[in-house]
Amino acid sequence: DGSRLLFTVQGEFVIYSLSFLEYSGEQQRQVGGSKTASIVADLSETTFETPYGEERIGGEVQSMVWDPSGERLAVVIQGNLDACKTIIAVFRTRNNPVFELLPCGFVQGEDGVQPQLVTFHPCFKKGALLTVCWSNGSISHVPFFFVTAQFPSFSSGQSPLMPLSSWSNTREQPLFSEL
Repeated sequence: DGSRLLFTVQGEFVIYSLSFLEYSGEQQRQVGGSKTASIVADLSETTFETPYGEERIGGEVQSMVWDPSGERLAVVIQGNLDACKTIIAVFRTRNNPVFELLPCGFVQGEDGVQPQLVTFHPCFKKGALLTVCWSNGSISHVPFFFVTAQFPSFSSGQSPLMPLSSWSNTREQPLFSEL
């Protein structure tokens, strides 16, 4: 909604946030906001244990893109060339009532392949659709299906199921077309 700027500084491993709105009186919004930027994520190198062994992830932000709904943030992180690979970190975000930035997962390419460009589809109705262009020329589309934070749906704690009619329709459609 344009009320917050997320940014990084070259050579640092953090994401900063700067708010442009402040509340006064009866929750009326006014232009103003924070006078200084605050750190909202530290992307310094860390180690994860996975079924495939130890993974080292972290480093400098190469690019960052926020989906149009404001609920997902994709961050391309360039790790140390010797130890860490370039990876896309995905965060769940919420702007109201307070700003939240929570780790959601990672997207990585094949060995030796780096993400060159990441963007979200502007009109994906069922969530956020991340498109990644890789250094080997391939393109990936990564869908994130979610219920918007503005209209929560309380359930038994399980992920919502995709309607069967939608599943059968999308299963038979090709992902790519050839010219």
